[in-house]
Amino acid sequence: MPYINVDLNDIYDEMSKYDKNEMAELLFEDGILENHKNPNIRKLVRGSEESFDEEQFRNNLTKLWDSFYQLSNEDIEIIEKLANKL
Repeated sequence: MPYINVDLNDIYDEMSKYDKNEMAELLFEDGILENHKNPNIRKLVRGSEESFDEEQFRNNLTKLWDSFYQLSNEDIEIIEKLANKL
């Protein structure tokens, strides 16, 4: 299959609102939007409600953020290792 180099921004700019809505539906059906890295996009797709697990996770991250200066170097190293796994 030959390789075609296209600029997605050019294609998007040429799309009508109807085509963009159709594309959004395809992306949603493929699970791309629901699992998007951007939390604002996930919130739009899922609605304003976050799951219990998401709320717990966000609360735990907030506690860590608020307690940054109380964390030991070992604690910070553990957090960095977890973040680097992603």
